[in-house]
Amino acid sequence: MIALALSISACGESSSASKPVQSVIQGHITVDANVSGATDFSGFEILVVRPDGRSLDTLGRAETARDGAYSAVVTAPERGIYPLVIRRRGNVLLRTDYVVADKDTASMNIAFPFTGNYVPIRSVENSALVAYRNTMGLHRQRLMQRLQNDAYSENNVSMNVRQTSSILWGMRENYSGTYAAQIASVESLALLESWNDSLVVVRAGQIEPANPRFVTAGRIARRAEARRNGQEAAVKLLGDFKTRASTDEQRAALQAELVRTYIDSLQEEEALAAADDLADEFDDSEWADWADRARYEVENLLPGKPAPDMDVRTVQGESLRLDDYEGYLVVLEFYHPSDDMYQRQIPTRNALYEATRTDSVAFISVSLEPDSLLNRAFFDGRTLPGKHVIAGDGGEDPIVESYNIGTVPTRYLIDRDGSIVDKYPGATFFSLQDAITERLSARPNRRISPQTPSATSSPPASR
Repeated sequence: MIALALSISACGESSSASKPVQSVIQGHITVDANVSGATDFSGFEILVVRPDGRSLDTLGRAETARDGAYSAVVTAPERGIYPLVIRRRGNVLLRTDYVVADKDTASMNIAFPFTGNYVPIRSVENSALVAYRNTMGLHRQRLMQRLQNDAYSENNVSMNVRQTSSILWGMRENYSGTYAAQIASVESLALLESWNDSLVVVRAGQIEPANPRFVTAGRIARRAEARRNGQEAAVKLLGDFKTRASTDEQRAALQAELVRTYIDSLQEEEALAAADDLADEFDDSEWADWADRARYEVENLLPGKPAPDMDVRTVQGESLRLDDYEGYLVVLEFYHPSDDMYQRQIPTRNALYEATRTDSVAFISVSLEPDSLLNRAFFDGRTLPGKHVIAGDGGEDPIVESYNIGTVPTRYLIDRDGSIVDKYPGATFFSLQDAITERLSARPNRRISPQTPSATSSPPASR
């Protein structure tokens, strides 16, 4: 199985060929005299780390002297936001985020016990990060207040979105060149999308290739341009972004976005041609594998195509084939027990199950964790109705490969005749619910309603 996910949301975002960056953080860490009369403040560790799988890679470390002074040189693989930890005698006292950017010097002075709302890391880069997060926090707070005060109207939300977007875009001048300002400029486009697509397209054209979210800006602008002027104009915009791109990774990600654009609009020939171009242009990279997966999806998994059959056994030992569910809508979901998003979706998923009739919709859940003990631990104390299958070979299991699963959770809705309705990756759960509602509403007595077992019909061995 090709291991690269057919998701490009996090790909191609490096602004340049990766090269190490180095910054300095320094200051004093002490203990409040009102809490302790100690005068020896040595032994506080300051660590800047980078998660690396299940371990942490230390990028910079310092230990305080007797007077609490410290200084650390931090070397990171690229500019970005990294966890900073303060600990003493093995006890973690504080965690926060720290921007590592080349030649940035930051000061951080703290007295414990620390009771502030945010850690005072002062530098150009880290001040910009605080400004960005404060702006987004205020935006969310205003939305919540409007909800609580029954003032949640389209006009009020629009005004809030436009104000926040303007502030974020203004960070390009107020914090010119900083990492957070670059992130904020693309966030401003995301907020403004659908509210003012013309302005989104204009501003996206001003996002520099050095921006770490340059490819994301292209994706947002592509959708906005499609709504304004149609598919042809959106494809041209992607081509313009690809011409402006400064790295092969950016160009590959934008070409992949073109493939995704054609897939989403069901233009099979164009999608295959764009995937071929991606594979030819970047044949020695993981993007060639991505193109193979895209071709497979176009040829086998687009809406209207027959869903791949399965011949599996449930955790109860029952034989299960897709053909057994002819006449039913089937929600086929792939997940991993450790995935946070899936765990958060369980209440909504269960509510959808309970709201559909037993003679209308079947739920089949496939765990990509092959270890039966880990699956058993996941189910302990949880209610997850439906049929359950364990992919014995994990990501390389035949059922996982046949549905081209690269990210989890991913769900397919399969129609009564065995054809694919659509694919619903990640957080698109409510789109799935809408699709089910639409199909059930088309048949008498098949609307989503509280669970009511049928006396005349039920799926094989329950659903």
